[in-house]
Amino acid sequence: MNFKSLLITVAALCMAGATWSQPAGKPVRIIVAFAPGGPVDAMARTIAEPLGRSLGRLVIVENKPGASGAIGANEVLKSDADGSTLWLTSVGAAAINPALFPKLSYNMQKDFAPVSLVANNVEVFVANINNPSKDVAEFVATARVKKEPTPIGSSGKGSIPHLALLQLEQSTGVDMLHIPYNGMAPAITDLLGGQIQGFFADVPAVMGQIKGGRMKALGMASKTRHPLLPDVKTFEELGFKSVDTNNWYALFV
Repeated sequence: MNFKSLLITVAALCMAGATWSQPAGKPVRIIVAFAPGGPVDAMARTIAEPLGRSLGRLVIVENKPGASGAIGANEVLKSDADGSTLWLTSVGAAAINPALFPKLSYNMQKDFAPVSLVANNVEVFVANINNPSKDVAEFVATARVKKEPTPIGSSGKGSIPHLALLQLEQSTGVDMLHIPYNGMAPAITDLLGGQIQGFFADVPAVMGQIKGGRMKALGMASKTRHPLLPDVKTFEELGFKSVDTNNWYALFV
């Protein structure tokens, strides 16, 4: 998401603030379903201040990671139903979990109302900077001949990075070892430390690491190359079809 898009998002949220009712003077809580330091957390903290100015009240960001977003959802559900507690989450907890888990503790259609779409991000596959692969094709070729499955992280079971990994496995016929985390921040830490070999991530979440020379981008899970990473080929260019996904964030009340 570029600066212009971010301004549009903040403006939309400020206008949306007039459409949902909040009790006068009460702080607004934004519950983030992932660990601090990840992309959803960063987005929440980016919009909190301008949203607070627009509403004329304090906006607080609280992290409630775990259970693929369900802990954050339940935190909102047990709060006062007065519009003062918002849930900022990604597509995984809002749209994928209901399809994967029939006994989910929340019902998106009955328990929540949408406030605003916040972001829509393309996924990139990244590896530690010391990985010898120059692209996903080489990474997969190496994984194919290993005796043990290659450990690949994600921001959680049922998340978009997890589903992108499943697309990659289906496209290549190579099974990886999925390591789910409570958000992207701990996955980034373990990739930099060498505990895992790679993962799919929202482009904004890892641009700093890529530009800083700590990670390398090996492939874009999109139909076209990304303007911020023009030299990184798409999976289709590298011969892998049907690895194409994106990750949206939205606010619910």
